[in-house]
Amino acid sequence: MSDYYYPQLGGVTEHVHGQATELARRGHAVTVVTPALVRVPRTVDANVLPPEPFEVVRLGRGYPFYVNRAEALVSWAPFLGASLDRLFEERRFDVVHVHNPIGPWLAIMAVRRSLAAVTVGTLHSVVPDGYLLLRAFHRPLAMNLRRLDACIAVSDTVVDSLGPYFPGLQFSTIPNGIDSSFFTPEAEPLPELAGKRNILFVGRFDPRNGVGHAIAAFTILRRTRDDVRLVIVGDGPLRPLVERLVPDHLRGDVVFAGRVNRLRPRYLASADVLCSPCSLASFGMVVLEGMSAGVPVVATRLPGFAGVMRDGIDGLMVEKPGDEAGFAAALDLLLGNQALSQRMGAAGRSRAVGQFSWPVVVDRLEELYARLGERSVLPGSLAAKA
Repeated sequence: MSDYYYPQLGGVTEHVHGQATELARRGHAVTVVTPALVRVPRTVDANVLPPEPFEVVRLGRGYPFYVNRAEALVSWAPFLGASLDRLFEERRFDVVHVHNPIGPWLAIMAVRRSLAAVTVGTLHSVVPDGYLLLRAFHRPLAMNLRRLDACIAVSDTVVDSLGPYFPGLQFSTIPNGIDSSFFTPEAEPLPELAGKRNILFVGRFDPRNGVGHAIAAFTILRRTRDDVRLVIVGDGPLRPLVERLVPDHLRGDVVFAGRVNRLRPRYLASADVLCSPCSLASFGMVVLEGMSAGVPVVATRLPGFAGVMRDGIDGLMVEKPGDEAGFAAALDLLLGNQALSQRMGAAGRSRAVGQFSWPVVVDRLEELYARLGERSVLPGSLAAKA
């Protein structure tokens, strides 16, 4: 159960698809329940979606809105609860796994109406201190979360952020996963990006993702070297404002690639370094994708990022997203030291495969499902389950 799934792009979508794919590969019968989008975001490669070896059921409609300094969805439809009741009654799922179980309204209803032997939820978000919406609704949301057999957080950062709003709630930390065979150093670079050293930014144009800081750091870097290009993969309603941040004399060396899905490994393969001056992150899927592709990373020293990448090993961390001179200096160091850059890229790839690849993550999910359902952990013990 997830408000977020294709054609909506983002970290939760990637997680849901990866989890469902790996569970299906192991023999489980998987159903992804998600809303139809009221507005489908424009994507450069919109018609190229990953294979789905599982069933997708659309319930309700996903309406876009902004919350927590980011683009989000709220899922709703008349008689949505009745539709869920029919689905649960017909399918009799053994496991219902709800992503973002505090999201209105599909996810909240799914927790309340689940008939499954095991109902778990995964929390993906962090919020600022004193976040008004959670302060206002923490009691009913806490009641809903306590209905879960287990509450998963994708990082300790999520626990630290949301835990104070839900005192007494126990969390299991199971990270996001990565398709390391898709985000791979073996991807083919894009020929149109040859000829210069490429700095890559990936992310929606939400204020917290820091695209403006990336442009400013690139502008500083260009004062001392003219062999670099900034490639921006992402989009959003703020694009006209973002484009105006690029100085006129640098417009020829800043590429706005748009919202990209399946072509991202090729953009990463074309990059010399990934730059992520983000100010708020629960985990850092963009960082993990770069590491899996063997690209060294320059990122803000956020707790969510620090749980994924290791400063000085997989890349370099800068204390604050607004330290644009610091980002420029870190980028310059990696661009000027090929041996260091290659060593960090290789270390990041090794860590991504060993710690975050989907087979590793789903091992932990299967163990949790089996323990909660008092089933054997042997492979196939949950076959024909959802």
